[in-house]
Amino acid sequence: MENNQNIQKLFAKYLDNTINADEYKVLLHYFGKKEDDGELYELVLKELSGGLPEHNHIRLEKAVDAVSYRLREQLQPKKTIRLGKYIPYAAAVFLFLTIGISFYFISRNHKQKRAEFAAVADVSPGHSAATLTLSSGKKIQLDALSSGTLASEQGVEVLKTEDGAVVYTGGAQNASSNTAVNTLSTANGQTYRITLSDGSRVWLNAATTLQYAANLGSQGTRNVKLLAGEAYFEVTKDRKHPFIVETPAQKVEVLGTHFNINSYADEGKTVTTLAEGSVKVSTPGDKDRPVILKPGQQSFATDSRIIVQEADLQSALAWKDGKIYFKDASIQEVLHQVSRWYNIQVEYKGEPTKEVFNGGIKRSANLSSVLRILELSNVNFKLIKKNGATVLMVAQTK
Repeated sequence: MENNQNIQKLFAKYLDNTINADEYKVLLHYFGKKEDDGELYELVLKELSGGLPEHNHIRLEKAVDAVSYRLREQLQPKKTIRLGKYIPYAAAVFLFLTIGISFYFISRNHKQKRAEFAAVADVSPGHSAATLTLSSGKKIQLDALSSGTLASEQGVEVLKTEDGAVVYTGGAQNASSNTAVNTLSTANGQTYRITLSDGSRVWLNAATTLQYAANLGSQGTRNVKLLAGEAYFEVTKDRKHPFIVETPAQKVEVLGTHFNINSYADEGKTVTTLAEGSVKVSTPGDKDRPVILKPGQQSFATDSRIIVQEADLQSALAWKDGKIYFKDASIQEVLHQVSRWYNIQVEYKGEPTKEVFNGGIKRSANLSSVLRILELSNVNFKLIKKNGATVLMVAQTK
């Protein structure tokens, strides 16, 4: 356990946004956290939102009491509560919260910097939503409808489940029933899950468009098109009907496997990451030399060239598990993810920092919690409204 005095200093620096990356890791470790979900900072800010006077010690002590109590409640186990075990810990929390919040009010310059950041309007995270376009051209806004039958496409029932997913069921196995093509699309700030008529499941990330036959597999192959964006596939095994995913830059053929395809246009490449099974990846200009991926590998397709390397599955699949995670990522790579999920635009003031970023946070967190991680590398952010859009202005401090 770290020395309490050191932890007190770190917590004060955390509140004042002067903590560095190594100190930040020590503080997270002290709280038993692997990543910052914004819980500590947001809890303190909530208690300070009333604008406590700098020298009003009574109100300050009440704020400390409230924060300390809530932390004790959240840190205690739910099944068996042993108060004696947590009394020293709660006392430590109380003590360094007192010092940290006092430091927050006493330091005028640092207080002004934090006040400016906190005063900027926050952005809520994305949510489950999508637009389903039937073969007739009818568009269905899925988040606006309750569970039940949505449509019938040439013998295939389209349902929305109670947990919000779209499921295709039934369908006659004949060529004529394969003419109904549906499109499922998400906008920025949206994600969705679908079960195709063959039982395969697909997760769509933000700004993604998937096109598929309502009665998938009624012909020799199960063809779907990832027109844009990112999707994770869990393909039902069917050796008689290979599953093929086409993107603008490549084709992936599988029999039954779990894999992810990132095909955002602004990324400049199509990345296929294999979690389980095997896939064959080819590009239009490289048809004679397809690449076979093994679990834990990923391919990068640019034009007619395919490069294979070991994958960081945690980074590649984090979005599907409800997280934003980055490892040795550039500021542009990080903010590509952030802009799509929080539906914002990004503008850089000056040359973007060359530093790489490591960290993770739940996608359910507000934008401010994500930006706090990036601020540790001396990158400043400002949220503004510009031509009706929310714009994140990015500048590196000297």
